Amino acid sequence: MIEINHLSKKYRRGGWALNDVNLTLNEGMVGLLGPNGAGKSSLMRILATLVPPTAGEATINGIPLSKAEDIRGMIGYLPQQFQVYPQLTGAEYLDYVGAMKGMNDRKRRKTEIDRLLEEVNLQDKAGKRVRTYSGGMKRRLGIAQALLGSPQVLIVDEPTAGLDPEERVRFRNLLTRFSLGRIVLLSTHIVADIESNCRQLAVLDRGRVRMSGDLAELQDFGRGKVWEGIVSEEQFAKLDPMSVVSTRRSEQGLLCRVIGEAPPSGSDGVLVRPTLEDGYLALLRTSQRDGVFGYE
Repeated sequence: MIEINHLSKKYRRGGWALNDVNLTLNEGMVGLLGPNGAGKSSLMRILATLVPPTAGEATINGIPLSKAEDIRGMIGYLPQQFQVYPQLTGAEYLDYVGAMKGMNDRKRRKTEIDRLLEEVNLQDKAGKRVRTYSGGMKRRLGIAQALLGSPQVLIVDEPTAGLDPEERVRFRNLLTRFSLGRIVLLSTHIVADIESNCRQLAVLDRGRVRMSGDLAELQDFGRGKVWEGIVSEEQFAKLDPMSVVSTRRSEQGLLCRVIGEAPPSGSDGVLVRPTLEDGYLALLRTSQRDGVFGYE
């Protein structure tokens, strides 16, 4: 379990990145959802003991963040900006990381590295130098290094960046398998990354927690606020672009899906069942409208 109590982070020039964050995260896949700049990476870096909080506290499996060495021994971490040694091969890099993690049995270390390379579909590139890898391949190598040593808690920040659709599915399935009996905290701004795999989620918006719970709770934020209707191009030009979720051309005009208290002006719009993304967007619009930004 990860328990976060009144956690805040303030940077000298950037203001409040996190403001009074309170969360309890349980076993399984946990999604941390929010737009760019919401404070997700700051929270991840604090939990990984890379930066200290300005105020508040957190514990991982009962151990406070102040005991950094104990925390680092139980977590795997993939940062948003993942740096590797370009002169090493993929296998050499993982062997180096494994040794740094205290995996001293070389035979066991090699067995686990071979398994992980296959899991992330890099077994054919294991002997190639990392400098020859594509961005997506480097990302998969980062996933493998985070999984080395079977950590009790896995923290991954925007892990699907640079991955193609097939790789994204493979990665999400890999994390789901790994989350059995563990906590996997997945930070993303892409709803699809958490839609089919996460049991619990939290939404951050400009440093504050806007909601936490299950996926159905987030979806409910869109109930009674999602409309579909056909409008002309002239009518479409007058719509608030922030309210439009999607647009598709039809013989009668533009079929628009919008979020709001009323259907698109001039259309015969009808209420429709919200998707998870609709609920997320409706929540963010409420946050922005109410001025809940988390900064001072």
